[in-house]
Amino acid sequence: MTLDIVCNFRKCRKSLSSHAWVTTCSHAFCIEHGQREFKRNAENSLTCPACGTGMKPDVIMDIAMRAMSFWSYQVEQETLYQESVAKHSKDKLQCLEEVNTLNVQKLKAELETCKRKVNSLQSEFNKKRKQAEELTARLEEKTRQIQKLTFQLDTQKRKEFRLPNFEDKNDNQETCINITELVGKRAASEAFVFKPMKDTDTSRHLICSPKTPLFDFRQKNKRPGFQFKPIRS
Repeated sequence: MTLDIVCNFRKCRKSLSSHAWVTTCSHAFCIEHGQREFKRNAENSLTCPACGTGMKPDVIMDIAMRAMSFWSYQVEQETLYQESVAKHSKDKLQCLEEVNTLNVQKLKAELETCKRKVNSLQSEFNKKRKQAEELTARLEEKTRQIQKLTFQLDTQKRKEFRLPNFEDKNDNQETCINITELVGKRAASEAFVFKPMKDTDTSRHLICSPKTPLFDFRQKNKRPGFQFKPIRS
């Protein structure tokens, strides 16, 4: 059950909403009856319309003075507290500014050091790149020289390889002619049978002179200018 606060005027007793007149003796009145009763008894405006209780002016002044003293004390304490907080904040801000200044100076010094280091590394990089370019040029030159010398060496090897073959060819031709002359002196009774020697024939043992190499009859088709025929008597 909800109990509403009602007007304490005996002929009213209606519920109070948001505005009301309240006395120090804990009586409440509606706006209508409060304005009417307090205006009608203007000379006794400090008297409660319900119970007639009131206060003397000296008591009211004492209460007012105590209230003002209390208010002044609270305002003063709040002012001192806010001043202390402001001073503490100011000191803290000053300390932070000093720390920030030191950090900025430190960062500037580190930045200058990094710049000098970057410039030094850039100079060293340019120097190393120049050395690398020089070494690359020298390597290319050496490579060209090696290729040239390799080509000359191959050419010389081919020349040295062709010269003995040419001399062997001339010797073989002369030897073949000499063999032909020797065969022409054979007797008529001596039959000449041409039988090429096979690579797998090991039943015959032939002795060849180092200066008289055997003619390779298997290469006959490749040498159409030479024909070996025995001379008949």
